[in-house]
Amino acid sequence: METDNLLLKTIATAANNHGKQADKHKLLHRSLWAASSFISVLIAITTAFDFVVLGITSKNIATLFAILLPMVTSYMVLRAPEKLWIHEINIRNQLFDLHTELELKIKRNAPLNPDDFEQRYLAIMATANKKWVEIKEG
Repeated sequence: METDNLLLKTIATAANNHGKQADKHKLLHRSLWAASSFISVLIAITTAFDFVVLGITSKNIATLFAILLPMVTSYMVLRAPEKLWIHEINIRNQLFDLHTELELKIKRNAPLNPDDFEQRYLAIMATANKKWVEIKEG
């Protein structure tokens, strides 16, 4: 019984950690997307109208934004937050499914092999690590 509780706690903790990572990657993805969209709009505005702000012409402002835009988009490509977000959600869901299955077996007093659940947990984590490396290596 103690082994079962430890396994439940370990799986739940891993699932929650992957959920937190997914939230971070989602926020990063959406923030970078919003930044690149905003910069694109600013480039359009500064090239469409001639004006001066604090002694800086609109053409110079447009140039500055044109320099920033590829920096933001390349950071988006290098960090791959969207792919990592989806990956973390998938792993979290697999772990929650495993946790639910184990919890139901315990509550039903069904025959239970903790080693089977431990091996499945370790397989999910190994696959997650391998996939994470693949995403980061691009």
